[in-house]
Amino acid sequence: MRKITVGTVDIGEKGINMVVDALKRGRISGGANVRLFEKAFAEYHRMHYCVAVSTGTDADTIALASFRQLDYPPQGEVLVPALNFISVANAIIHAGYLPKFVDVDPKSWNIDPQAAAQAIGPQTVGMIPTHLFGRPCDMDPLLESARKHNLFVVEDAAEAHGARYKGKLVGTMGDMGAFSFYVAHIITTGEGGAVLAGDEKQAEILRSLRAHGRACSCPVCKLNVDSGYCSIRFEQGGDLEDSRFSFLRIGYSAKMNDMEAAIGLEQIERLDQIVQARRKNFFFLNEGLGQFCDYLGLFEEGEDEWISPLCYPIMVSEEAPFTRRELVKHLECSGIETRPAFGSIPTQQPAFEYLGHKKGEFPNAEAVGRRGLYIGVHQNLSGEDLDYIVATFAEFFKKFGE
Repeated sequence: MRKITVGTVDIGEKGINMVVDALKRGRISGGANVRLFEKAFAEYHRMHYCVAVSTGTDADTIALASFRQLDYPPQGEVLVPALNFISVANAIIHAGYLPKFVDVDPKSWNIDPQAAAQAIGPQTVGMIPTHLFGRPCDMDPLLESARKHNLFVVEDAAEAHGARYKGKLVGTMGDMGAFSFYVAHIITTGEGGAVLAGDEKQAEILRSLRAHGRACSCPVCKLNVDSGYCSIRFEQGGDLEDSRFSFLRIGYSAKMNDMEAAIGLEQIERLDQIVQARRKNFFFLNEGLGQFCDYLGLFEEGEDEWISPLCYPIMVSEEAPFTRRELVKHLECSGIETRPAFGSIPTQQPAFEYLGHKKGEFPNAEAVGRRGLYIGVHQNLSGEDLDYIVATFAEFFKKFGE
């Protein structure tokens, strides 16, 4: 039976060779490859600073935590879309803030800018809009609200590498942009993440936070890159003397290693090619499955959007003569992997029941949680795979006279 996976592992020969080289050189912690990866990822986004970390969750966490060092209140609420992967809400808590959930737009599945504006209160210090499944948020009204109320903005672009809003790459419009390179994402380092920052002070704090809060936060560490002598290491004075063992703030252990960065360097070179292939597959499926639009809601790219599809999202209509479970069973039995579309964190995830939210507070996110799903749209799907997906849906809809 044909197998259509949600994600893919697509590591080129160059990436494999670079991993082997890192192993042969004995450079398996963060070193020269990490610095090269940070430079390449920053240049792709036309940003000055990139700080690579161990996961996308860590990217969100240290980005959020950095604002406690940047003249923002050390406590408070951060607006976050209710429909999300749970790591984003977890990161807010790990960073020392409280999540304040906001419902999503029913068409885009992204945070509703009007609802976000209404949710801002005296305890609100920031927001973290998520470009869900590679679809860019409506950033202009979100940024306007943030400026009006002096809020920081961290874009969660974990699933949206290469996506654009009004021609601007996601992750470059807020104060910081957080990315994930998890194995099932658009480009991968196996695990891994990164934060794009706008100035050197932000980058210094991020580098410190990823290394336990260490006082040493140079852009390029001589000791890590080539085991060279560091001329400033012992200049700080004080009882401890060595800046590598002096800690300025409470931090995290969140460093990317050189083997992950080696994979990522090769991935960045192919990012545009990968995104174009995914977009081609996305629009093919939109055309093929559009015949079932009476019962299936599909993503339609808006005028201001340039989607970089992580996956292919589908919403089963409330009027459909079948359930999501029935459709999922048919797809899975036909070899097409599916995933539920996350759902409302505050009202559909047991981990957040303690906040006391009630069903019905986030109707759009909850509806996606009940009736949303997604399948694969990755670059390694063949034309035959795509035809098979459409045919499999058609076979299912024959039962209902479609």
